[in-house]
Amino acid sequence: MTQGDRSLLLVGAFGEDALRCVREAAATVGVATAVVGRCEEAPAALAAAVEPLALVLQMDAGGAAQTFAHVRAQARLAQLPIFGVAPQRDDLAFTELFSWGGDDLVTLTAPPALARRLRPLVARPAPRQDAKPRDRGAIVAGADARWRSVMGRALYQGGFSVRFMASVADLAQESLADGVRVVVVADDMGPGAAEAALAAARSQGSQAAWVVVAPPKRMALLQAAIGTLGPLSVADGFAPPENVLFLTNELLSRRGVDQRASPRVLYGTTVAFRAAGRDEDEIGFSYNVSAGGLYVRTLAPLDAGQELWLEMWPPRSERRVRLAGTVAWKRVFGPSEGATVPAGFGVKLTEGLAGDLERWRDGYEAFARTVLGSGR
Repeated sequence: MTQGDRSLLLVGAFGEDALRCVREAAATVGVATAVVGRCEEAPAALAAAVEPLALVLQMDAGGAAQTFAHVRAQARLAQLPIFGVAPQRDDLAFTELFSWGGDDLVTLTAPPALARRLRPLVARPAPRQDAKPRDRGAIVAGADARWRSVMGRALYQGGFSVRFMASVADLAQESLADGVRVVVVADDMGPGAAEAALAAARSQGSQAAWVVVAPPKRMALLQAAIGTLGPLSVADGFAPPENVLFLTNELLSRRGVDQRASPRVLYGTTVAFRAAGRDEDEIGFSYNVSAGGLYVRTLAPLDAGQELWLEMWPPRSERRVRLAGTVAWKRVFGPSEGATVPAGFGVKLTEGLAGDLERWRDGYEAFARTVLGSGR
């Protein structure tokens, strides 16, 4: 199959300038485009596509959330990259996109920015089922099918084989199965259901790591009730699902020796970044941070060794900072055995403007004390 057989599907009422941007970017990387004006038409268009490359979806279009859910519920499309188009690329828009199962936010004004995101997708092999079983097994249990699909996808991208359960009736027993390394359970299956399942699993000898995903107002209560039944984390149900991948890997890695100079902690906010000397910023979203660096989520990662400039809000800060750093490593989009992060790149911070590096470190230290002190 040639690159021309792979198509970029747009869903929404896009203006001529936006369509021109997309077509120019697609032509740059050698793929075709198709456009449907309404979300209700997306399932038929995706079914007709032989090998869709990516989906570009207008997030404020009627039925957008349902379209995300339709895509993520299908095995053939579960790994399809989805770009969201929102009026603003801010914290709320990124968080909503990720909770729906999307991968990156774009603006359809600059063809090179979109082309930078499409080029790695064209270069990678077409998605397929793994030829061999994965060593790390995960169970995702929750009452909501959409939530299970999105959470399962985040873990699958991180190299886990995933099984789904719609109730906790047999969850304790299933957690004892060979190869199960982690159980992710939603706090939505009745009062005390997740806590009882965890207690039963531990009483039966389960050593799997558990992550209980709950609304923020429930997190402290759950931590107090089950915090001694580790390895365990209580996760924010309003945060991006990939945060659970971070917590899972943290739980699993605690059995080894931690060589980090400072702990990494989850922290999500928009990040403006550009290769040093370039004219235009890209916009990504931070994933985790440390005193000396951060990881930026984006489908347009910079290459290792590149110098870059960043601007963002540090934790616990009332002003933005401008920082410089070097790309330490990058991860391209797609499932990867043992991956600990979504697509993006890690940054080693080297300097800041007018004391901004010190402001970054002060904000990180205050934030880390709060997060780590609460048992994460």
